[in-house]
Amino acid sequence: MKKIILIIISITLIAGSYYFLFMNKALAPGKSSPTASGQNIPVVIVPHFNDFASKRAELLKQVGSIYKPETAIVVSVNHFNTGNTNITTAEKTWTLNGGNVSADSILVKKLAESGIASSDENAFSQEHGITNVLPDVRDNISGNILPIIIKDTTPRDQVDKLESWIDSNCKDCMIIASVDFSHYQLGAIAKVHDQFSIQALKNIDADKIWAAETDSPQTLYLAQKVAAKNKATNFNLFYNSNSGEVGKNDDAETTSVVLGYYSIKAVEKKAEASTSFVIAGDAMFDRNVWQTYQPDLKNIFSNFGTRVFRGVDAPIINLEGPVSSTSHPGIQTGGMSFNFQPQVPSVLKYLNVGEVSLANNHTNNAGASGFTTTKSMLEKSDIKYFGQPEGFDKDASVLRIFGPVPTTFIGIMALDDFDETALEAKIKSEKAAGQTVIIFPHWGTEYAPKHSSSQESMAKSWISAGADIIIGSHPHVTEDFQIVNGKPVEYSLGNFVFDQFFSDETQQGLVVAGTITKDKITLSFLPTVEKTIKPQFMVGEQKINKIKTILDINSEQGFKKISSDTIEISR
Repeated sequence: MKKIILIIISITLIAGSYYFLFMNKALAPGKSSPTASGQNIPVVIVPHFNDFASKRAELLKQVGSIYKPETAIVVSVNHFNTGNTNITTAEKTWTLNGGNVSADSILVKKLAESGIASSDENAFSQEHGITNVLPDVRDNISGNILPIIIKDTTPRDQVDKLESWIDSNCKDCMIIASVDFSHYQLGAIAKVHDQFSIQALKNIDADKIWAAETDSPQTLYLAQKVAAKNKATNFNLFYNSNSGEVGKNDDAETTSVVLGYYSIKAVEKKAEASTSFVIAGDAMFDRNVWQTYQPDLKNIFSNFGTRVFRGVDAPIINLEGPVSSTSHPGIQTGGMSFNFQPQVPSVLKYLNVGEVSLANNHTNNAGASGFTTTKSMLEKSDIKYFGQPEGFDKDASVLRIFGPVPTTFIGIMALDDFDETALEAKIKSEKAAGQTVIIFPHWGTEYAPKHSSSQESMAKSWISAGADIIIGSHPHVTEDFQIVNGKPVEYSLGNFVFDQFFSDETQQGLVVAGTITKDKITLSFLPTVEKTIKPQFMVGEQKINKIKTILDINSEQGFKKISSDTIEISR
């Protein structure tokens, strides 16, 4: 009997050991099996920009100490647009410092056979989006790699199919999203772009992630989809900066980075809600502008680029004239009745402008029917508009941005009489509805570098009614900045695109970039100068001297200085 009992105990122990050794192995950490720390980390976001290589290594080491998957799926933009398909993988071995790294041949073949991607080793030969991150991935996460590169023209539905394939075929995988953020911008613009991107990542907002200023919205879109599928909805920001900030150079063209990871368990408090904007002044596309750059007005922005207005909640300009539905010769030098070519809305879309003010004295140059045509042409390019040629209208003058901090823009043609009582009532009702209110008036005296008493009087009335920010246009030169009863007022942005060659001042303008939170407003003052009509940002002494004509950034009277071009105002 004792022998039988001993045999039964032995069998039980052997079975228990077998279950522990083999079944636990089957339940290795992965999608459905969190690690001992309770963390499942399906997505990490790192840069391939090697100026921040040490931060990348630090984050991946930290993540690897929490969770090590069987496979790391390393995804990057296809920098050189190589290959014949939008999504590419490769069965390749990389020779790197510390040893070789090889792709998982089984997963590569399965992905290629699915038709979602093609396999092309040559496409990876110079691809630093993959190569730069592989040593840190190998040393800290996994030596088993599935490399993927995605062209920046790839539509969402193809990325959706890739996510579904990953979900079905890779049960213990981590996405390493190799992404650089805001590119080629002044540091102040990069910061505004990054606030938008970080908030989109934290909110898992697919539309805003797709619109973010990065080198690969497709990679970030894939990352957030994988995170959401794994119920890892907490984005933990590890580090954010840009090369200009690190180098203490406000004028340098920067590359910015955002490093972090998605997890089930929150490690960091939720991001402070913010709404961002980039606003430029008067834009006129007729007369010498058209005569010089026809037939393609996109060439006007070869010095400015298309990224400035991208990746913000409200990218706005003052559109100083109507848009025609048919091509025409355009007016010659000296004419004052503008009529823009039908390509103008598509040029604005190319520039990533999302909204325009029509509250100005040239919008009605083609009459009432031309104004109707202008709105129709803008709508066809998916560009929103607000304001009208005369005064104020409680509906037509208003644009609401339903961002994280709900914001209302009100465009006023204030050169003539308008119903001030109705405007103030509208400001009050918008504030009562929880909106931040930004007034965009067309006002003031042409070519005057200082605001008038009339402008200041109107600003005080609007601020008393509840306006939070006032940013003006019309004088064709930049005017000064004031804090009025605790609120920021920039009286005139000057010209953004115009053919007024008769003075230096009329060929200069101001872009104001900002973020709004519950407690503060951050504003960056970025002067521009036109070179044969083409706008570009000022830098160095020219920039510093121009800002001095607008505000004394060192006075800190009503605001806090953040950098040589940026201030912060408490709300």
